[in-house]
Order: sequence, then C-alpha cells, then structure tokens
Amino acid sequence: MASAAGLSPAEWNAGDRTRAEALEQQPTPPSTRLVGGKSGLVAATMSPIAVRAGIETLKQGGTAADAAATVALTQVTTALGSYVSYAGIVQLVYYDASTDKMYSMNAGWGSYTGETDPKTIPPAGSLDAGQGRKTLVPGFMAGIEAMHQRFGKLPFADLFEPAIWYAENGITISPVLAGFFASRQPFLSRTPEGRAFIDPQTGHHLPDAGERFVQAEAARTLRAVALHGAQYMYTGAWGQEFVAAVQREGGKATLEDMKRYRPVWEEPLSTEFAGHTVYGPGRSTEGGYEVLEALNLIEELKIDRMNPYWKDPNAFCGLSRILEMAVTGPYIHSFVAGSALKNGIHLSLQDRATKVYARAVLPCIDALFTVPQKPAGANHSDAIVVIDRWGNVAALVHTINTVLWGTTGIVVNGVPLSDAACFQQARLATLAPGDRVPNEIAPVVVMTAGKPSLAVASVGAALVPETVRILLGSLGNRSDAPTIMAAPPLLLNFDFAKRGMVQVPEGRFDQDFLTNLGAAGLTVRTKPLSEVWALKGTAVIGTIAAADSVRQGVEVAGLFSFADAY
Repeated sequence: MASAAGLSPAEWNAGDRTRAEALEQQPTPPSTRLVGGKSGLVAATMSPIAVRAGIETLKQGGTAADAAATVALTQVTTALGSYVSYAGIVQLVYYDASTDKMYSMNAGWGSYTGETDPKTIPPAGSLDAGQGRKTLVPGFMAGIEAMHQRFGKLPFADLFEPAIWYAENGITISPVLAGFFASRQPFLSRTPEGRAFIDPQTGHHLPDAGERFVQAEAARTLRAVALHGAQYMYTGAWGQEFVAAVQREGGKATLEDMKRYRPVWEEPLSTEFAGHTVYGPGRSTEGGYEVLEALNLIEELKIDRMNPYWKDPNAFCGLSRILEMAVTGPYIHSFVAGSALKNGIHLSLQDRATKVYARAVLPCIDALFTVPQKPAGANHSDAIVVIDRWGNVAALVHTINTVLWGTTGIVVNGVPLSDAACFQQARLATLAPGDRVPNEIAPVVVMTAGKPSLAVASVGAALVPETVRILLGSLGNRSDAPTIMAAPPLLLNFDFAKRGMVQVPEGRFDQDFLTNLGAAGLTVRTKPLSEVWALKGTAVIGTIAAADSVRQGVEVAGLFSFADAY
C-alpha cells in the first residue's frame, strides 16, 4: 500500500478546486477540447469535481482502480445520490498491465430469497403500501471495494476523502439539481426520512440554486465504510438499518440476503473487430452480448468498410437495423429463432456473442421490424474511464438504475434507496429468488496489437447504440475522437408498435440524407433537441496512442462528459 497525502479537497490547488466547482454548476463542458497527457487520464460523465478528485488520486500514485473508485464515490456525493447511489450497482472492465490480462466484475443487483411473487411488485409511479418490495440488494460498495482489493495501491479509506469532504462541507446546488428536487419532491416527501433528506431543519424547504447542500448523514455513513470496509453496508449497522427499513415498508430483504452478496469476477467476453480485439463484460451481463453481437453483424454487412453512418444513408440504415437486432435479441420472433436453430445456433446469450451466430441470423434481420421491442428500463448512471501511468485501464459504469432518487422515499442513514425492482417484475419472475439480476451495462476496453488502445463507457437508455457507434467510428471508420463524440447520436426507437422507424435529432441531417433513408425503407421521425437527451446514451472515451503512449480524452460542448489529464 502506498500512502496518499492530500486527497482531501482542502489540500488541492485552490485554482483547480475553484475551477472544478464553477464547472459543476453546468451539466456540460463550455467548449469542445481534446485533453491529453503521458501520465494519466480521467474521463467521466458529469461532475468536474469528481474528475478532479480522480486526477489528484493518480498524482498521489494511485492506480486506475484507485482513481475510478475515487471518481465514483465523489460522483455520488456531487449528484446528491440522485442518478447514482451508494446503494446502486457497478460494472467494470479492467486491463491490468502487471498481468497483461483483462478482467470483468459485475456488482449488479441481488434479489431477495423471500420475494417469491415478483410480478406483484408495485410499479414505479405507485405511492401505495409495499414500497420496500421495489428495492434490491445493492452492489456498489462491495464492487468498489473488490476492485480496490484486486487492483488498488492506495489505502482504501483515502479514496473516500473527496466524497466525505464535499458531503460535510456541502455542494452548491446547481440549477439542474434544483430542478431535480422540484420534480421528485412527492416521492422523497413520502417518508419522514425522505423529508429530512430534502431539508434537515423543517422537511419542507426545497433547496434552491446557489444554496449549499450538506449531506451530514451520508458523510457519517462514508466514514464508517472507510473505517470498517464495505461490509458495513451489508452486515454492519447500515446493512441492518437497510433490512429494517425495507421490511417496515413491506419488502422481503433479510440480513442473510445482505451477508451472502458478493461481486462476480469472470472472464470478459471478446470479439475481433476491424483488426482489434474488443473486450466487454462477462457472461452475467447482457449488455456485453448486445455490443459484441452488433459488432459481429456490422462486419457481416461490411458497414465498417462504408463511410461513417452520419455521411452514408446506407450505413445509417444497416447500423439502425443491426442495433435493433442486438437490443431486442432475446425477444426475437419465433420464426427468426427458427432460422437460427436450423443452422445449429441457439438463441442463448453465449451464442449471440459469436460470429457464427451473426452469420446465421443476418438473413432474418429485416423480420425484426414486425416484432415488438422489449420495453426500455429507466436508467440513470455515470460512466468513468481512467488510464494510469503504468498503462492500467478502467472502464466502469455505476448507476441507481431508476429515476432520480427512485420512488420509494426510503432513506437509510443519508442514502436514498433505488426502486430498481419496480420495472423489472418480468425479469425477476424468470429468476430463482435470491439470484443475481442481469443488467445491460457494457463498458469496453479495446486491444490493438496486444496493447490497450481505447476504452469506452456509456450510460443512458441507448447506451448500447452509443457504445457501438463509437467503436465503429473509432475502429472501423478510423475517425478521430472529437469527430466521433460530436457526431449525431443513434436514437433508440421507443415506439414498440412501429418497426422500421428511426428517430433523428432535429437539424443534424440534411433533407437529401433523410430522403435517402426513406428510400431505403425507413420511416424517419425528427425529434426536437429538448427530447433527444431522453432517447440517447452518453459516453466517455479514453485512448492510448501507440506511438508516444499519450493518454487522451475529449470534452464536447453539449455532452454530459468531462475529462482531464496530466
């Protein structure tokens, strides 16, 4: 273990801290810029303060794992536990330079052994009894600790210092955070703990932009975890309070459910694409299969040899169909499945990540447009990419996996509880009680000529399309990072009754391009920019140049991502 002196923001350079806090007041960077350095890179969706904390961790001799943990912990504090949570989940793909090996860790939700009728779990908007049934066993803190134990170098407790400092000293409420409180007050105010979370003094005052918001209870929880380890939130005092609160609200949690929770370490899945090897999460995560399946289909259709999708209507058309195929894979119509079975391929997750599967189902891709798509779950998350001085690479995504703060109103020692079971009733019904709940999170790391060259971590409802388009642009089209990140997004179609419809951001494509999409058989709907963010994913990337080992990231004005390097 190395020693980390000065991770507390009180010890940061005053100018760096002031700049980060000023940037925190706006959700996106003020301008587009490419950042780079030979020693370390941190890129993250949201929170310039958290990015600064990650850079300070790298400067203190921390690894990519140390910095990723610091960033994630700090992001939850700066977001006030709204779209990311200490009681959320985390997914990691990690390249360890010392072993020259890729690793995958899934710290997703655990289900309750006592929940035997998940189809009756209350839906999201319900404020009726049984709110505790909407909860699941969280994996975030166990995952952060497991990552640190395997790849960390600095003392675990030190990584909490920025999060604790800002929890105790307060976060200045931005206009965005003020809007969050105004929109979610009915749910947070359902319980005395929720009202105290909003306003410890009266329980009625909504925080206004410019006010300082202190999270004293959350700070005490973080100090206890830093001292006792992650088990404090499972079998320790917090875990016991969690079980009591969930049971009081009709939930099925037990201390045994918390005690047996463990992150899953597994071999990452991979595929060859455009002369590179793309590594995604292991077998327990559905999102990795979807990304790899899409890449394999792209090669079969040779879209990687076409012009970029935002310039070539044929590439756009093919990529749109492939992404619908990948995202709706488990729900494909029976005759599509039948075609695959005739070729000796089963519609299992394992088969879907292979090139053999891609060749087998490619002839059926047009049939997807008559098949209902699976409903999209609500997802709010943060993505992190870190590259350290030794060449270790962390691609990490963590999330509350629901709407802001969830809808339960249950708050345990400063930590609001997610209601991630409230939209996964059907999925839970397919699992044995107590099983791990699959998720669609899909961070990736790319190897080129045996060395890491690119990492991508995406969040949002369309995180798979966002990841795939960035990989296609970087590896297939060989576009530079600013061009790829600024390119128009591929919007997920949520109108499940209308297959063959694509949605495009207003003003991002000319009329000739849209006309050509129509001629290719697609129905095109333009979406105003005010609606685009609800339909797209957001990503961060990090690259390592083969020639000089410079680590680079990119900030794009209007995108929810920040980066820094040194």
